[in-house]
Amino acid sequence: MKRRSVLYASLFTAGLLVTACTQSQQSEQAEQNTSSEPQTTGAPAAVELTLVSYGVAKPLYSKIIPAFQTEWQEKTGQKVTFKESYGASGAQTRAVLGGLEADILAQNIQSNVDPLVEKGFVSADWSKRLPNQASPASTVMVLVTRPGNPKQINSWKDLAKDGVSIVAINPQTSGNARWGILAGYGAVEKAEGEAAANEYLAGFAKNIKTLVSSGREATDAFVKNQIGDVLVTFENEIIFTNDAIPDDYPYVVPTQNIQVDFPVTIIDKVVDKNGTREVAEAFTQFLFSPKGQEIFAQAGYRPIDSQAAATKSSQYKPVDKLYTVADFGGWSAVNAKLFADGGLFDAAQAANKP
Repeated sequence: MKRRSVLYASLFTAGLLVTACTQSQQSEQAEQNTSSEPQTTGAPAAVELTLVSYGVAKPLYSKIIPAFQTEWQEKTGQKVTFKESYGASGAQTRAVLGGLEADILAQNIQSNVDPLVEKGFVSADWSKRLPNQASPASTVMVLVTRPGNPKQINSWKDLAKDGVSIVAINPQTSGNARWGILAGYGAVEKAEGEAAANEYLAGFAKNIKTLVSSGREATDAFVKNQIGDVLVTFENEIIFTNDAIPDDYPYVVPTQNIQVDFPVTIIDKVVDKNGTREVAEAFTQFLFSPKGQEIFAQAGYRPIDSQAAATKSSQYKPVDKLYTVADFGGWSAVNAKLFADGGLFDAAQAANKP
């Protein structure tokens, strides 16, 4: 089932598994669809969209984009090309605020959309324009270990044990990081109380071996550069990685976990300026279609469509208790408590500085 040799070559020699710097590039699919041949008389003029997303989303959208292009052209006769930018999710939002003209933003955390609403880039009703609060799929957090799991890392609290080194992601730049920290902190807090959760967070911070900017950079550090004993990341990221390398990395899905959402929205200010609203909205709607949901499942995500999820059910490890961010008061409360300047994560890091 795995395409080991082809994917391994593409992952490392073609540079998919690299530090996820922000990048804008014409998609291969776009290049294929913008040939030098003249357009058919009467066909709508070609349109270009810019998609901005988080670092580990590139493999997903490399499949989503051509499927949409084909469907849209068959339906309307119009060719659609894409520019794509992938990077640390927080940095991507800041790039849009700073002038990167994205037609579509595919994020990995709702609070990275909120600043765009506040600044008038995105309509306040963005999460109501699509099903499931505009999140076409979810995932959970996993603990990726070295072969044989020599440090016996089997639960969140094991991350705080003496002698464990963690490849972590910076919560100031990455939604992946915020989900991972909240998942562990929240699970301990629900089971044992706030004091135990604070103790866990202190141990977690103490054991950070390296702190990188994005999920893809973290995978690169752990897999390619062999740093650390454990990597905390999205389930879909390790499913993709294991499908792309010769030997699987073992991973644990903690049974007390959190539902990670992946909200998507058009950037109203940009699509209205560029006249791309219709096709940009069609792209976001395509993510919820049977074909779009099938691609999410193939890419290791947990699609909201149960039939699509069932086709890949064997790749999802069970979870006993699945929390949502609402169980912890929502992102405004979580960010203020854990991730604000001087919040609990900052304090835990500061306590461990020499």
